[in-house]
Amino acid sequence: MRKQGLAVLALAAVLAVMPVVSFATDSQGSPGGTELPSIDSSGSGGGSSSSSSSSSSSSGSSTAVHVSATGAKTTGATSETDAKGSSFGVIVDAVTSTGQAITVNSRGEAVVGTTAIGLAKDSAATAGLPTNVVASINAINSGADLNAAGLGLDMSGYAALTGTHAVIVKDNATNTVKEGEPVEVCLYVSSLVDGMNEVSILFFDNVTGQWKLIPTVKVDPVTKTVCFVVQNSGTVCIVHK
Repeated sequence: MRKQGLAVLALAAVLAVMPVVSFATDSQGSPGGTELPSIDSSGSGGGSSSSSSSSSSSSGSSTAVHVSATGAKTTGATSETDAKGSSFGVIVDAVTSTGQAITVNSRGEAVVGTTAIGLAKDSAATAGLPTNVVASINAINSGADLNAAGLGLDMSGYAALTGTHAVIVKDNATNTVKEGEPVEVCLYVSSLVDGMNEVSILFFDNVTGQWKLIPTVKVDPVTKTVCFVVQNSGTVCIVHK
């Protein structure tokens, strides 16, 4: 199972760095809000000093930073709209629940310490996964009861808040898949609202080859932020009761 997981990670990492399409920046785009200037190549997390950048520039599609209506910042490389219509993104230019800085690199990925966090999109999101896992992902995204999705978990009372997203964890310096080192991932989830109980992370771990429920370390419906800790790349779905 470990060899299979490593193969999935390697393939997903290669596909994850392919060009991606950023959120639209008008008031009805995902996540909606104002586009900041493109990130400079230093990866410092700050915007370019130029006053005339645009998402159509050569670096804009994956590295341009966008701001949601709640102030959460994401980039094209770390955000997408899922099967349930929820805008979803790995937050950049912020801090984790423990106060650790979340910056952004020249690839448009979130950076926490020495770890880069991005998304594998489209076909890359399920590339190399076993057939039964892909079937479970499709079931979740179609709105099936989670207990009927073949997860091997008791999901009684839980409902999926979002569709599934493939979160890729890499070494920031080498751009290679990283495993076994805990990192806090903070997400913008547009469908998160006050009053949801037991918000958790349904996670397929690419290394262990198992679905698991991961507790959150932060849930803020005002900023629509959810944070949790993982050690490997995998498929994420936000669930609640």
